[in-house]
Amino acid sequence: MTMASPILATAFVAAVAAVLAMRAAVVAASRKSMVKVRSRRRQRANTKSQG
Repeated sequence: MTMASPILATAFVAAVAAVLAMRAAVVAASRKSMVKVRSRRRQRANTKSQG
């Protein structure tokens, strides 16, 4: 058990780190998509005001 416990601990820490990385990637992707939508709306508004 002395050899298995540190391996399990490192595996658990690695799993938690992977989950946090995935969450961070999802948040970053959602922020990028929101920025794209906002920029598109602004461009449409600008074209409408100019036209």
